[in-house]
Amino acid sequence: MPSLRTEKRGIMRIERPIRPNWPERKWPRVAFIAHALLDGYRSTDLISRRLDELGQKWPQDGEDPGFINWFSFPVTPVDGQGQSVWVDFYIIPVLAGQFLAACKSGQAYDWAEAVALAAIAEAKADGVHITVGWGALTKVATTHGARFLERNAWVKSDDMVSTTHGDAGTAALVLETIRRAGFKRGFRVAVIGANGAIGDAISRLLPSLSPESILLVGKGGEVNASRLNELRARVFGGGDRVAIHQDKSSACHDHRSDLVIIATTGMDIAPSEIPLGALVLDMTTPSACHANSEWQNNRLVLASGCGRFADRAVKESFGQFGGELLADVGAGGHHVLWGCAGETITRAVAEWHGHVAGTNIPLGDIQWCDSHFPELGFAPQLPVSFGRSLDWSDVHAFVERSQKRISVQASQHLHQ
Repeated sequence: MPSLRTEKRGIMRIERPIRPNWPERKWPRVAFIAHALLDGYRSTDLISRRLDELGQKWPQDGEDPGFINWFSFPVTPVDGQGQSVWVDFYIIPVLAGQFLAACKSGQAYDWAEAVALAAIAEAKADGVHITVGWGALTKVATTHGARFLERNAWVKSDDMVSTTHGDAGTAALVLETIRRAGFKRGFRVAVIGANGAIGDAISRLLPSLSPESILLVGKGGEVNASRLNELRARVFGGGDRVAIHQDKSSACHDHRSDLVIIATTGMDIAPSEIPLGALVLDMTTPSACHANSEWQNNRLVLASGCGRFADRAVKESFGQFGGELLADVGAGGHHVLWGCAGETITRAVAEWHGHVAGTNIPLGDIQWCDSHFPELGFAPQLPVSFGRSLDWSDVHAFVERSQKRISVQASQHLHQ
């Protein structure tokens, strides 16, 4: 792993990695930037191990956390579609709660910007194109990359630098997961966090899956209600097939949802807030749903929004870690990474140049992911529920039972 050299760029301190030559130095590069999640997560344990390898410790309160190159690996397109790229996954060693607090103070932006500028400086010194991706709460810190481009306007005109927040990739994986789960025409779906970037995009695409009803759930207050109503007008053209709700504790029960998509950040969802028989797709990082025996009472929670690379696309897995190949980084299993990371890598492989920034996700970006993910064999992760691996057949059976129950209840309601 690289050591660091400190430079000055205006008032911003740049810590540029120094590493010896490696065969892929002249490959196009990806710098994906994130932070640690929660204690007890496999990813957090691996970050601790990397810090130990580098002779570093978790920062104390008030210390500049800096960043580390968590792992690096080459990616090769499947069947020669695109170009090979070198991926560096950078971590700001700060847990999610502290990072979110730092977003409010503005510190988190400085931390994230420092990583991006360092990675860009190294790529420019090597004369290679770089695609920067924003992960987890670095999206909040950088306003989904928009603030970074505003503060560094030169990046937008530099044809050797591209950036993306990757949320279209996450949305694309969630929608494909719904298809694979076996939902048939007429299901009832709720989107918790519909006012967020991903929730908004998914809500607009749900009509293509032929649900009977869509519930848009957001936080309380008049401003949020206005935003929900504006979104409602863009989904199914409004009408009685789309409803809004501002109390997550009762929303899914009132709606009788049999699919619940959680697309919000910094919120916990309790089993009591979800109807019996519902499938929950939790795409949040860190997860909104936590292990609890009550979930086993005829509810199924799946981690969602992550994808698995075909083995031939990541022939060296995610690189060397502790003298062994790293295949599981805690995103959901073998060769699984978060959807936003997958999109960033895919854009680099596809030789895409440009910038995807801001919280408004054009539906065309999601469709772009649908058409280009096959270049890496990048598809939704296999079903995982609180660390327990399932088969798609298990999910299909659960959904079939749920939809039969909904059908019976609807029939009984008509005859009352």
